[in-house]
Amino acid sequence: MDIDRVTLWSRSIERWQLRPGDHIYAWFGFGVYSHHGIYQGDDKVIDFTVDAQSGGSGLSVSASSSSSSSAGGGVRCCSLLGSFLEGHDIRLFAYSVPWWFYKASIGNGFQDTCSMEDADPPERVLRRADYHLNHGFGNYNLLLRNCFDFAFYCKTGHLYYSLLDLI
Repeated sequence: MDIDRVTLWSRSIERWQLRPGDHIYAWFGFGVYSHHGIYQGDDKVIDFTVDAQSGGSGLSVSASSSSSSSAGGGVRCCSLLGSFLEGHDIRLFAYSVPWWFYKASIGNGFQDTCSMEDADPPERVLRRADYHLNHGFGNYNLLLRNCFDFAFYCKTGHLYYSLLDLI
């Protein structure tokens, strides 16, 4: 349960609070979009980008330490402070939150910042992320298969479905 590290008003956490297997994210573009990944430990993050050789937001260029890329995007391992956060605050996507916390957290109505779903143990999360680092996660699609979907899948073992997916 991640609710012990976040509040209704803030998902920001400090680096010392990170645990391997955490689903983390950072807001970009003045809060217009976010980038998600799985914290591996040792200041490393596994994420899914438009281009495995691009920066944290998927739009700038920087080196990655390891990646598996396909024509439409790729999974990579990158540095937490460098190419993933690009100077923005670390935020924790919380799992296993109670219903009231989830409902109160739907601030912008566009993107969830927590889930009532249970997360798998960190070892399983990291195993999934490492598997996709070596084998890819398919083609990147901004709306249907993106960095959030990758992190959610690594944490739960299934794809994310929102009401937007059903429309």
